[in-house]
Amino acid sequence: MMKLSPFNWASFNFFGYFCAYGVMLPFLPVWLKHYGYGAEMIGLIASVGYIFRFLGGVLASQRVKHVDHLIPTARGLTWLNLAVIPFIFLFADNIWLLFPLLMIFHAFNAGAIPIADSITSIWQQQVGLDYGKSRLFGSVAFVVGSLSCGYLVGFLGESSVLFIFAGFMLLLAFGQSLKPLIALQQNSEHHATNSPSSWEIFKEPTACRMLITVSLILGSHAAYYTYSTLYWSSLGISTEMISLLWGIAVVAEICMFFLAKRFLGKVKIRYLMMIAAAVTISRWILLANISDPTLFIFEQCLHSFSFAMTHFAMIRYISSQEVEKIAKLQGLYFGLSNCAIVAIFTFISGLLYQYNPSYMFILMAITVVPAFFLVPQIAPKIVSKH
Repeated sequence: MMKLSPFNWASFNFFGYFCAYGVMLPFLPVWLKHYGYGAEMIGLIASVGYIFRFLGGVLASQRVKHVDHLIPTARGLTWLNLAVIPFIFLFADNIWLLFPLLMIFHAFNAGAIPIADSITSIWQQQVGLDYGKSRLFGSVAFVVGSLSCGYLVGFLGESSVLFIFAGFMLLLAFGQSLKPLIALQQNSEHHATNSPSSWEIFKEPTACRMLITVSLILGSHAAYYTYSTLYWSSLGISTEMISLLWGIAVVAEICMFFLAKRFLGKVKIRYLMMIAAAVTISRWILLANISDPTLFIFEQCLHSFSFAMTHFAMIRYISSQEVEKIAKLQGLYFGLSNCAIVAIFTFISGLLYQYNPSYMFILMAITVVPAFFLVPQIAPKIVSKH
């Protein structure tokens, strides 16, 4: 059987997952609408889905007792996701069966993200793998998935969304079935039974402050992810220009991941988080007060700092910890910053959007301010190879 280097295996894992995610995130609402579900029900499914994504991310990481479990867990979650898809299609017209199936789907799908980051973080620690360059394949894949799905749906119809998603998941399953040249390793002096729980890790002062800091910065993106397209449309910006704005943000993210290790690898994590927080606040204030499409191009370039730099800094922190903590830290990071806080901020943003979208973005800027005071001094417990 063909074997892949750690970089190639991790990069393919990101690529396959985010190709599928690039179908699910923008087109699952389209698929639901095709089957007659209204905006209110679609919104409910999305909101509750964040809760199950939080649970899936935390529970999948909690299941990992030894680093040898990470790759089998990633493979298992992919096949579980594939197993649920036929039932979702079969019961698409029955909300009482479809709803729990979609929640199970979200839990399995979300669990794969912290596992993938854990695998890459451990290889970053063990063999000096460049996380940023590996992760950028995920950013590229999201664009590939969303664009290809949009093209195929135009020919095959909206009911084809699940089949396209399943196709990308099968691609992911194939890549995951290949063996890496270098296995994940756990320090012999640490036994699996000594692995701390997620709650024990969260209670550690430095970890707690880092998790809250990153959750405030990334969670503030909730209004942008959910309502920016509607906001830009209300300003008279064309659909083509809106698509370009989203693309610019992804390109900026890819550039940051590509260059991060070279230019930011030796900058203190605390400083990276503070820079990211400052740029994030500036970004939301700018977004609330401009209407010129040219200025929106500049604002979208700031995504390289508000998201990519924040994520890079947090991964550096996680990679500096003991191997036994990495998977659970990844689960907490994903569950809190990308699910729980986003769900709360999305709900609040929706209340403000109907009154004044500018207030929504200003509030998001305000929520980031405490990050300056919460970000801790980082004292790595082990020496990272990068």
